[in-house]
Amino acid sequence: MEKATLADPTDITVRLRKMIESDFEDGDRLPSEVKLSETLGVSRAKLREAFGVLWQAGLIEKKWGVGTIVCKPKDSNRVVVPLPYIRSAPALIRESGQDPSLSDLAIVRGPADATVADLLDIPHASAFWMIDRVFCADDVPIQRTIDAVPATIEGVAFDATGFDVNTNTLVAMFAAQLNSKLQRSDGRVTVVPAPADTAKSLRLRDADPVLLVEYSTYSNQGTIVCYSATWYNTSRVDVRFAAERPDAMDIQGSIPEVARKPLPPFRVSSRLSALNQA
Repeated sequence: MEKATLADPTDITVRLRKMIESDFEDGDRLPSEVKLSETLGVSRAKLREAFGVLWQAGLIEKKWGVGTIVCKPKDSNRVVVPLPYIRSAPALIRESGQDPSLSDLAIVRGPADATVADLLDIPHASAFWMIDRVFCADDVPIQRTIDAVPATIEGVAFDATGFDVNTNTLVAMFAAQLNSKLQRSDGRVTVVPAPADTAKSLRLRDADPVLLVEYSTYSNQGTIVCYSATWYNTSRVDVRFAAERPDAMDIQGSIPEVARKPLPPFRVSSRLSALNQA
């Protein structure tokens, strides 16, 4: 499938990263927030947000009594994925100083086998959508993501045919088509041998180790609206954990405990695999 080029960024994080890479060496101290915000023409609040992203990426560190110090990585062609994260894969790739692109996008609708039905808490053979895509950084595939979404959510028909990574993401589609707010829960991270189709998509050998990140997304009514699985090419991706302080979070409501389910291993049914290859 022909690769689609994603939209170019105008993001302060990208501008700040480029400035650091071109104007500063490892161990250099950055100018003050006031001076940097004036130089870049942005507010200090926006600058601090960019600092947070670059800190998670390991490109800067704060030293008490010294200031913000540059930490240039030895391997600069890696993409950093902080968990939990709310930015899109293209944004994370851009923030790592690389060009994002999309390949192998497939959107199929079919009946849920036993595994998918259990993951989505829907009856066996109920209709659901599968969105499968591979993201590249500088033309190198770094992650494969599969989302499984019920075709009917809380009595509302969901249509995934308009999915687009630039203008109509799943989050945007949920907001437009559903009446409920979303919350994310029940995630896990494991190292697994790459399945054959994933290894091929990521240009790896069969059974090469990959990092698998899984999570279920719930509505504020406790309904599972999406199950996501992402396989990361660990030769090009660093996954780090980052969390906000509880008193800084803005969480609307809570997920009923009855809705929480353990995540079994994700397996795309042979029937949907055939649909995907058609």
